[in-house]
Amino acid sequence: MSENKQNLPSHINYLCIEGVIGAGKTTLCNMLSRQFNARIILEEAEDNPFLPRFYTERRMFAFQTQLWFLVSRFRQLSMMVAQQDLFHQLTVCDYIFAKDRIFANINLDDDELGLYNHIAQVMESSITPPDLVVYLQASTDVLLKRIEQRARPYEFNMDVDYLELLNQAYNHFFFHYSSAPLLIINTNNIDFVKNSSDFEEIIEQIQHAGTGTNYYQPMGSRDRQLLGGKLLSKKNDAEE
Repeated sequence: MSENKQNLPSHINYLCIEGVIGAGKTTLCNMLSRQFNARIILEEAEDNPFLPRFYTERRMFAFQTQLWFLVSRFRQLSMMVAQQDLFHQLTVCDYIFAKDRIFANINLDDDELGLYNHIAQVMESSITPPDLVVYLQASTDVLLKRIEQRARPYEFNMDVDYLELLNQAYNHFFFHYSSAPLLIINTNNIDFVKNSSDFEEIIEQIQHAGTGTNYYQPMGSRDRQLLGGKLLSKKNDAEE
């Protein structure tokens, strides 16, 4: 990996990485934290005692699971984002508070959703918005493969139809998101863990993201290598 430690623009002090289950948001957060010596905030998903039961009996445990996440996310963000950190100029988080509503709208019935919205509205007003959100987009097939590869026990019973529904809801949410500058990256053809060039491309896109919504459709490291080889071959042919 490149030793380039160039900082992000001065206006990005709070960066959030988002994506559906399996998109790689936590992995990217960890990599960015190391690259920029950033403070990191990770969702406490594995601590949710209702989550394994939710994946088995979604309707029965939806409300408990959702409230646990809502309180956990509020506690983390209201305490950690607001605190100044003298040792880290950048904070990287693997979720935004508003994404909690995506799950609530999918999983809760009308009465539960009404109570949820009442609680969430009170909490949301005190949450600091991010300076930039990066949404890691991927197809449902790609997400499913990544979920299977990481083999987390509580995800073994993942319903493919639910994952597709969740993916559609995420896309809809972020295609209409305007609360902070947004960078949407299609990750179907890249592997920023194994290929340093893919990771460096993501960093470059974050560094140059403008206001509003920004889109990035990467070529992918394998395609770049093939293209580079073809260009080099043409150059050599021209020189002969």
